[in-house]
Amino acid sequence: MFLLKSQYSILWIILCLLTGNISVLFLGYLLKVYEKDAWYTRWYYWVLGFFFGLLPALVMLLIFVIEITVKVCKKLKVPGAEVYGLPYVWIGCAIIPIVGWTLFLVLLIYINLWYLVKLCQGKGEECFKTD
Repeated sequence: MFLLKSQYSILWIILCLLTGNISVLFLGYLLKVYEKDAWYTRWYYWVLGFFFGLLPALVMLLIFVIEITVKVCKKLKVPGAEVYGLPYVWIGCAIIPIVGWTLFLVLLIYINLWYLVKLCQGKGEECFKTD
């Protein structure tokens, strides 16, 4: 896929900045990280999330974006998958006040920056060729 070449990495950086990292959902589609039977494919979860208000729907969207970002990072072989790939780390960081929340933000920044670095290095094209 031509969008995964390292020449287009500046496009991904701009898209990440303009969309608040929602562009990773399209990158996940290009890298084929979506699962057919995952929770986010069931429409009634999203309907229930919006039925109970905007806050549950936004939390679901945040979890969805984090999950796809982690899968993209694993696909691009970002170092540290043993840590950020476990859901228990994210849950622990979200529950524990101050220190955990700080580590949560550090993990978010880490995965959001490193997949862009890997795209700049040309790892996206390599992942597409191996599939």
